[in-house]
Amino acid sequence: MNNLFSRIIGICLTIMPLAGCQNTFVASGEIPLNRSAMSARLQGIVPLEPATPPASCAFDGPQTPPRNTIDDRSYENATLTEDVTWRGTVLIRGSLVVAPQATLRIEPGTTVRFARIEGGLGKARLVVMGRIQSIGTAERPILFSVASPAPVKGDWGGILLLSTEKHNQFEHTAVEGAETGLEARFSTLTAKSVRISLSKTGLALRDSVVSVEASGFSACETGIEVHDGEFELRDSSVSTNRLGMLLSRSSVVLVSTSVTDNGQQGVRSDDCRLRISSCSISSNGGGAVVTGGEGLIFMTRFTHNKDIALQLGSARMKVNRSLFADNDHDALRIEDGSATVWGCAFRGNGGFNLYNAGREDVAAVQNWWDSNEEKAISSKIFDSSRDPRFGAAQLFPWLSSQPSILP
Repeated sequence: MNNLFSRIIGICLTIMPLAGCQNTFVASGEIPLNRSAMSARLQGIVPLEPATPPASCAFDGPQTPPRNTIDDRSYENATLTEDVTWRGTVLIRGSLVVAPQATLRIEPGTTVRFARIEGGLGKARLVVMGRIQSIGTAERPILFSVASPAPVKGDWGGILLLSTEKHNQFEHTAVEGAETGLEARFSTLTAKSVRISLSKTGLALRDSVVSVEASGFSACETGIEVHDGEFELRDSSVSTNRLGMLLSRSSVVLVSTSVTDNGQQGVRSDDCRLRISSCSISSNGGGAVVTGGEGLIFMTRFTHNKDIALQLGSARMKVNRSLFADNDHDALRIEDGSATVWGCAFRGNGGFNLYNAGREDVAAVQNWWDSNEEKAISSKIFDSSRDPRFGAAQLFPWLSSQPSILP
């Protein structure tokens, strides 16, 4: 009988040993037991009591596999096929593609650098076909830049979102020195507290749905370019670019945004559904040129622009409660009768307050023209009264004082 018990004990002690533990026995879902206690129990000597496992072998239940976290890693012409998280410094040579099934997460404080490629057609770039979540913090932003101490425009290709309609996010992220800082084609993304600078094009969107807030686009050839998409920009700035914004065949909403100090136009819009509200378009080469499309310009400042502050051509625009002040050239130039202007204030402009450049009459009643005297008002208006080849400007009745509510 003793030999039988000894054989049973030997079998039990060989079942599923816990690696690295000399005095414990583990069965699936059970508490580890001391070997001597188990032997005594099998011989009917002592009751079964759980043993305290060594600290190095404590059983904490089912274990979660560690995340695929990359710290100080480099890639060269590679593809990510599984979810990955970056932190520290990441260097990319050539291209890196995030496959459709993969998610790239970037932790606060991460720096992603792209090696400059001398000669050839390609530039180092990140292509996202899956999902990207680049979410930094105000204290620890994320940086995408070239792998050199002094970035210049076009040093690397940029970040391209290609046919990804997943929840792509950029927060507290800076992009500098790229050909196109952030580009989306047939994709969706949201951005908050993003800074794109020193790039040939800051943000380029085609057939995409994008929402941006509290962000800045500066020192680029073109700050923002949107084609055939839906774009919303709030509480942001577009400044010191050669061209501020180029918009084409898109639905665009600009709210509480400053478009300033751009060398050419601040905004150039072609066949868009456009809404500009509570914005400042100031100190640009020219303010805004809107051709075709329709929409509303409301509570917006056009000030200190060197050329025409607002130019409308075949645009069914409502211009209401906006300020046109201290521009070097004409304040408002309209090329046909599609637009209507009311509740606005005009003062201190170097050229005409209103220039009717078309053959149709322009409706511009209930505005303040910096005077209540007809002679003073008409001296700053260009229409059929000066040249019969052009349409008339319908100004009366005008406001007798500046509106109390202006931007």
